[in-house]
Amino acid sequence: MNITITPGAATQDAAEIDSIVSSIESSMEVLDAAIKRNIPSGIETTWSDEVKNNWETYYSSDVPEAMEEMKQSATNLRMAVDQATKYSGQ
Repeated sequence: MNITITPGAATQDAAEIDSIVSSIESSMEVLDAAIKRNIPSGIETTWSDEVKNNWETYYSSDVPEAMEEMKQSATNLRMAVDQATKYSGQ
C-alpha cells in the first residue's frame, strides 16, 4: 500500500487545527465569563444551579479533554510528516 503525504498541505492542516483550537478556547473563555456574570453566585434557583453545574462540568472536563485531543491530532500530523519525510529520504 502506498501512502502519499504532501508535507506542505499536512503542515498547513496542522496549523489550521492549532488555529481552530485557539479560537475555540478563546470563545469558551468568553462564554465562561458571560455565564459567571449572568448567573452570579447567590442566585438559588433550580434552573440556575443546574445550568451552572452542567456548565462547570462541561467547561472544566469535556472542553479541555476535547481541546487536548485536537492538539494531539495536530502533533500527530506533524510527526507523520516528519517521519514520512525521513523515510522517503532513505
